[in-house]
Amino acid sequence: MLKSYSQILLNLLLGITALVSIGVGFLWWYPFELLSHGRVYYFLVSLVITIGILCAWLAGIRWQGTLFFALALLAFNSVWILPWYLPNSHQGRGESLRIIEFNINIQNTQLTRVANLVEQQKPDIAVLIEISPPAMKKLTNHLQDTLPFAYRTRGGGLAVFSRFGLVNPQGKTLSAGTILTTSVKTATKNITLVAAHPSVPIKPDVFAKRNTALAEVTQYLQAQKYKRLIFAGDLNLTPWSPYYKRLVEKTGLHNTKLGFGVEPSWIEPTTYVHLPAWIVGVIKLPIDHIFVSNDIKVVDCKTIKGGNSDHRMLLSDLVI
Repeated sequence: MLKSYSQILLNLLLGITALVSIGVGFLWWYPFELLSHGRVYYFLVSLVITIGILCAWLAGIRWQGTLFFALALLAFNSVWILPWYLPNSHQGRGESLRIIEFNINIQNTQLTRVANLVEQQKPDIAVLIEISPPAMKKLTNHLQDTLPFAYRTRGGGLAVFSRFGLVNPQGKTLSAGTILTTSVKTATKNITLVAAHPSVPIKPDVFAKRNTALAEVTQYLQAQKYKRLIFAGDLNLTPWSPYYKRLVEKTGLHNTKLGFGVEPSWIEPTTYVHLPAWIVGVIKLPIDHIFVSNDIKVVDCKTIKGGNSDHRMLLSDLVI
């Protein structure tokens, strides 16, 4: 009797996990789209269940149908996760370029720690997000020897610091927010850099605003398709959202994390995040991204914790 109840419970858990795992890829509406961001967790749940059933099988409890169901679900969820860890051939030779993207958080007052973390990585370009005017002043002073060229948009809190000269940096005001655009002249190449930070989709109105911002920046990126392009930002979007899929399909850009892991960037403990420790420890979402056009190659990509930010810094080594 206990075995029967256990099998029913496992099948129920598998059914719920399967329903969510399969359904979220087709749900564009609030709040269901938010479930798409839990792909890693659905994979882990299906993995744990499958291991449990295999252990039971070895102990003589043969739930053949349940095992087949669990293996099928594990295989399905693996399709969404494993490609991020498979070796990627997007590499080549040329001029090296290191870029970081880092949401420092507007509440973060420990700007010296932020600047030190940036300098430790020795980037050629740093895209920083949620930068207030006072923060921009302090960071500019601190980074002027290593990243002497800097620009901040009037709206949106977007900033870029560069070892190379910035050509025509500006903030473009769209209906759903501001994006940063600039050309960067390296030693041998000209690069178009675009940065964005759509709204956090925690309510229906800002969910719609985020989606509008993504559509608008997608349209802008499409207009730059013949340029050597880097697009970076905290998009408040994981790679498993249908809105992410649409952005990538329409722009043809390459996520620098492919081949280097999912690399979750949010949420990290800070002096100003007042959430239960277990929530901060469990919730890890890859919402920060760096994309490149196909004529830019990727050597490495990783996240780095520090700077008293609730985000990890995202670092990509490129070849242009």
